Amino acid sequence: MSFKLKEAVYKIRCREPGCPFLSEFAVRENLMGVTEADIDSESIKIAKNLAQIKHDAIYGRKHQLANPEIFKIGSSYERIGGITASSVFAPAAQAAGPAETFQRGDVVLRKREVEGLACEVIRGSAHNDGHPGMKYRPGSVFASAAVFHQKSRPVDVVAGEDGTVIAVHDVQELNRTNPAKARELYEKAQEDIFNLLLHLEGYSASLEKKLKKAQPVRTALKPRRAGAKRVSGTARRRTAKPAAKKKAAARARKR
Repeated sequence: MSFKLKEAVYKIRCREPGCPFLSEFAVRENLMGVTEADIDSESIKIAKNLAQIKHDAIYGRKHQLANPEIFKIGSSYERIGGITASSVFAPAAQAAGPAETFQRGDVVLRKREVEGLACEVIRGSAHNDGHPGMKYRPGSVFASAAVFHQKSRPVDVVAGEDGTVIAVHDVQELNRTNPAKARELYEKAQEDIFNLLLHLEGYSASLEKKLKKAQPVRTALKPRRAGAKRVSGTARRRTAKPAAKKKAAARARKR
């Protein structure tokens, strides 16, 4: 018995510090193997090559795709002989533990949340409500401020599309049952804080440029000629109507 690939979807992230590259790639090549694992080993290579091309096109001048982190979103196969194997999408959801499904606009993590929660995106997307450009794709992790011993998170995180699946972990409880997983979530949440700071830095710089363009241009004062005397306001008023003064003087002589 052998298998043929129908589709495999991967999320690939660059591990270079500060690099925001995280993109999704679908592999639909005609791959066959004795087992599903054989097909996966080849489809991962194809997805990695696609990620390399896209990453270099965007960030190639700065750095290469460094030790990419690959998340398998799901895959489906067909048994040779016409029997279709069941789709096995969302294996990450099984590994992640209890997961919740959200619709677009639903609040995943509230800004006043005081519990130490870490949220792992399994399917769909989420984004920072105050900065929609700060998106979380499958494999991304964001956490409440309590995880970092702060009082509360400053802004809500909401689901970006219908059917978004997110695993919500209690970090303290997870640290007792699965310390390795808790450590992994904590490290990814730290990366999220770093990426958020970079995003806010870029947003602040963009806003500053807009403010500078909006400022009115001041008209430069004409320089005073060398040797010219400064005329006071009173003197200007005295010389404002010389014709009227001459008429008054003429009338006085006639008298």
